[in-house]
Amino acid sequence: MEKEVSTVDRKKQLIRQIKDNNSVLILVLLLAVCFLFVDGYKNGFYNVIVYSSIYGVICLGLGLVMITGNIDLSVGFQAGLAGVSTVLVFNWTFAATGNSVLSLVMGILAALVTGALTGLLNGFVVAKVGVSPLIATIATNYLFKGLVFNFAQSSFAPTDPEIVKVIAKTKLFGLKWLTPSVILFVVIVVLLFLWMRKTRFGNQLHVVGDNPEAASYAGISVSRTVLVTYILCGVLAAVSGFLMVSFDGYTIYTQGNSLSTFPISCCVIGGIKMAGGKGTAVHMLLGVVIMRAISTMMSVMFLSTDMVNLITGILLVAVLVIDRFTSTKSADE
Repeated sequence: MEKEVSTVDRKKQLIRQIKDNNSVLILVLLLAVCFLFVDGYKNGFYNVIVYSSIYGVICLGLGLVMITGNIDLSVGFQAGLAGVSTVLVFNWTFAATGNSVLSLVMGILAALVTGALTGLLNGFVVAKVGVSPLIATIATNYLFKGLVFNFAQSSFAPTDPEIVKVIAKTKLFGLKWLTPSVILFVVIVVLLFLWMRKTRFGNQLHVVGDNPEAASYAGISVSRTVLVTYILCGVLAAVSGFLMVSFDGYTIYTQGNSLSTFPISCCVIGGIKMAGGKGTAVHMLLGVVIMRAISTMMSVMFLSTDMVNLITGILLVAVLVIDRFTSTKSADE
């Protein structure tokens, strides 16, 4: 009898592990198909790594918010506004000092401060005022979008774009896929993983997302936890915003548009549950790589914009279905 119970428990544990880590299987199958059947994919695979580092940081921030059971639909224009701040402060500092390195440092600081402030605004409205995160971040998205449009209706470039490009464009050891932005992305993933796994506050994210009421009874400040995650989300979105400027050499209003649904797709397909309570930095990383691998595949195949939109829409529906069935908690869990 004990053996039968043990076998049943092992099967349930295996099923649970498969549900929680299905993104690994998705990534392996996707890369196998791309490398075997898509011409030219192997030669362009370095783009998956480079673009993941640039756009992936924004997904890490959103993942933290989603783990607490909330959402942020303004991350795209938080990144865009941070990019605008980078260029503005860079140009002001360069005009005053003529020092490109100092201007770059001040531009980076401006981006981080901008991200912290936009995240603080979102977190205050959601956690302290009590507005629905969906409604609140739709509203702030329009606010950030308006500010970006005011400065970047056409390409808005730093005075010395080459110094700004150093972070995202420098090829280390002559390798196309190894840039300072890739190293930065890996470092942030590792730090987030350790923070979420080894610290009390990091563990609280999952408790708050799983059951806010129980978390409150356990002495966890739910509003403070949510507020901090929104601030971190804003800062990490700002890092992506700066990296986009570093990669392109300019900022433009359309950068925010392209990030309206991409981060959510990355998080969900990676294993972050929209209901909250589940997910790690590794899941966020997997989701980013999966989505960039798909984007690179469509680019290599020279698909039309209409076809790209169609495939992206199908993927989004599939992602939501996956999330729906893998988020359901069984009675024995």
